[in-house]
Amino acid sequence: MARYESKVKEVNALQQNVYNRLSDLSQLQVMKDNMPPELKETIKAKLQEQGQGKIEISNVHFDRDSAHLTVNGMPAAVKIIEREEPKCVKYSADNSPIDFTIWIQMLPQAAYQTKIKVTVDVDIPFFLRPMVGNKLESVAEQIAEALTRIPY
Repeated sequence: MARYESKVKEVNALQQNVYNRLSDLSQLQVMKDNMPPELKETIKAKLQEQGQGKIEISNVHFDRDSAHLTVNGMPAAVKIIEREEPKCVKYSADNSPIDFTIWIQMLPQAAYQTKIKVTVDVDIPFFLRPMVGNKLESVAEQIAEALTRIPY
């Protein structure tokens, strides 16, 4: 497994609110449904740019413990495998060609500020690491940055 860690980021919200949002994936369905069309297009373009090719994502739906989607015709899912209230949520790939684990640590900093850190473990075959490792280095950082923008 290769491990990638983000820098510590700050979220302007109570630790419990951050935990509540990240430990219940069904809340992402509401965010997805209310996302402006132009933001959806921006995200799609960014995914295609980073994937250096066409990435088609469809059939996205969420429940409390998992997120299901189809990527380029292949079903995939992410599920929550561990919750440690209010300081950690751990996610894992489910039905994915690449095994990975993501965990998000949350610590209170001030009254309405929470520090977060994202760690990503990815099972990449040794011979592929030189080709994709540098692209994956930024994944944890990008996830952490995205988490600072979510309304809690």
